[in-house]
Amino acid sequence: MIRRLVAGRTGEPADVLSVADLPDDPPPGPGEVRLAVRTVGLNFLDVMLCRGEYPVRPDPPMTPGVEAAGRVVAAGAGAGHLLGREVLACPALPRGALGTTVTVDAAVVVPRPSTVDPVTAAALPVTYQTAWFALERAGVTAGQTVLVHAGAGGVGIATIQLAVARGAQVLATAGGPAKTAICRDHGATVAIDYTAADFVPAVLAATGGRGVDVVVDPVGGDVLARSWDCLAFEGRLVAVGAAGGAPPPVDPLRLMAANATLVGLSWGSQYPWQRASAVESAYQELFDMCVSGAVRPPVSRVVSLDEAPAALTELAERRTTGKIIVRIEEGEGP
Repeated sequence: MIRRLVAGRTGEPADVLSVADLPDDPPPGPGEVRLAVRTVGLNFLDVMLCRGEYPVRPDPPMTPGVEAAGRVVAAGAGAGHLLGREVLACPALPRGALGTTVTVDAAVVVPRPSTVDPVTAAALPVTYQTAWFALERAGVTAGQTVLVHAGAGGVGIATIQLAVARGAQVLATAGGPAKTAICRDHGATVAIDYTAADFVPAVLAATGGRGVDVVVDPVGGDVLARSWDCLAFEGRLVAVGAAGGAPPPVDPLRLMAANATLVGLSWGSQYPWQRASAVESAYQELFDMCVSGAVRPPVSRVVSLDEAPAALTELAERRTTGKIIVRIEEGEGP
């Protein structure tokens, strides 16, 4: 038997998720491996999955969890070289990682070095890869300015750290003094409390009226719509999430007038399969940056599988900072 967190219908995480004892999965097929899950990183996309609001909408019953660290305990044909290895993986829905075991495509499995522990590792796949490719797609280089919305969240902190590592000057928005302090702690030179001030004039004031070269936005909604006013000439706005809802339609004439670029990025739904070699290279650099201290995954706390629905509710209500990691309870996992 295995234990797995299952959503039997769509709705708020605390209302639809429960831990179920289920029969063992069938043996891995060709090119697949089964992991004994050690840790799982939680993301706002897990909330959206429960609500049925994520672009990928698996029908219930569904298990969330797309960032896993674990040990390969079974391997199908062609994947035997991974047997016994400690790895990172992003499981394909509807069978996510929040359970004692999960079967995944071996093509999207990356060995985890012993220098990076399982809790730290589970904070890397979605948040840091999203931040990495957001900055890549925007062409961020040393000396440029980057505005990061929701800077105290998982993707926000990852983007701040990686932008600073590229030599960029980082501005960030967050809600309240405690969260703006977190942004500064991770490298933002300017942190704007959007509950106390309008971020648009604050950004323009901080950049001498020029605006920023790049905006990375995990929020969406009105925040994305108003971010156009923060862009410098030939600025790039990278949309990586929609926690704040869908924005108004984009007017192509406004893009043209501003010589601006809008970039959409959904890392987990495409990149591990479409850009596997680039993803693996990014992982290797991220591992090295973890060891050097350039990257500090912001794990706020570690919870059990039974506590995961309540933790996702906190994410939904924006009461979290950094990352929450689920550790499989003693006796349930490896």
